[in-house]
Amino acid sequence: MTDFYYPSLGGITEHVDGQARELANRGHEVTVITGHLVHTPPVSDDAVHVPEPNFEIVRMGIAIPLYVPYWGNNAQTLHTYGPRLGQQLRTLFRERGFDVVHVHAPYNPPFPAWAIDQCPDETICVATFHSVFPQSTGMDILAEWTRPWIERLDGRICVSEACIGSLAPYYPYAYDVIPNGIDADHFSPDAEPVAELLGGHQNIVFCGRFDPRNGLDTMIEAYRLLHAERGDQVRLVVIGDGPLRKIYRRQVGAELAPFVHFAGRLNRSRPNYLTSGSIFCTPCNRASFGMVLLEAMSCGRPVVASRISGFQLLMEDGRQGYLVHPGDSAELHAAALRRLLDDPNLRARMGAEGRRTALETYSWPRVAATLEAYYTDLLAGEQPVWASAKSSLAS
Repeated sequence: MTDFYYPSLGGITEHVDGQARELANRGHEVTVITGHLVHTPPVSDDAVHVPEPNFEIVRMGIAIPLYVPYWGNNAQTLHTYGPRLGQQLRTLFRERGFDVVHVHAPYNPPFPAWAIDQCPDETICVATFHSVFPQSTGMDILAEWTRPWIERLDGRICVSEACIGSLAPYYPYAYDVIPNGIDADHFSPDAEPVAELLGGHQNIVFCGRFDPRNGLDTMIEAYRLLHAERGDQVRLVVIGDGPLRKIYRRQVGAELAPFVHFAGRLNRSRPNYLTSGSIFCTPCNRASFGMVLLEAMSCGRPVVASRISGFQLLMEDGRQGYLVHPGDSAELHAAALRRLLDDPNLRARMGAEGRRTALETYSWPRVAATLEAYYTDLLAGEQPVWASAKSSLAS
């Protein structure tokens, strides 16, 4: 059950879809419950074939995008509304007799609250927490409102330990860590590069929604420094879109515009753009996990990223790439990029390490097997505190 699902793109959408597909592959009957998007954002690669789901999708209510700067996670969100949604969920749950109801982003009102509230007593109710939150007045208000339904959950999963520290002041419960997964066959070094991006130059690739936390402003300034030294020998490829589009395009300006390719919002073709680059870079200032890093690593590309908790738990500085602190320093990002641009052997080694990390730890078959065992423990009446050695203590 999720507010975030296709045609809306993003990390939670990717996670839900991957989880549903892999659990269905393992023989389970899977239903994704989500809303109808009131506005479908344009996708630049909508002609690319998307595999048909091997699971059921049920849509109810209207999913409305909301972006309020400095509120909550400082990102654009979706919220599903509609008359009698609670009643519809109650009817659906009782008709289907689900063994498990799994809610994603349970702090995102009001849809998750209705799902948890209407979950039958005999059904296990689990939630995955996907975000890292700053301490703020907005979160104080949101937590007070949402805490009653978070407390009712049978299992609470975080995608990384970074989430636990962020959540504990607001939701002081026990958590287990099961990470995001990656479709390593799709996000592969064998993905065919985009021909129009290739030539006698190197590409740096950025991917992220255009909101303040993803650091595109820092990325543009880091590229400006490299362009001043190397001219058209280095170019920037920007994947994404969002509420700050006009601001970032204006920041690029006329001088850099010919060398910065805005690819727009991409779905299935992201691996092709990632393999078109020599390096992936993200100066993001807040992330619980780092799906964009994992996608680039799975495609065999070295990474330059800000040293934040979610990224440090996914990659190791000097192994799959470089971590930069402070994360808003364009000069330090440019220095790390410069080192990789000048050393093809280093790029190859770090890219291979990233691919190995994706395959050995984060491929969906591995993650789904852990999730399946988690459900099994809960259904047997056991508390699965095995998922992470760093689970927090119940309050």
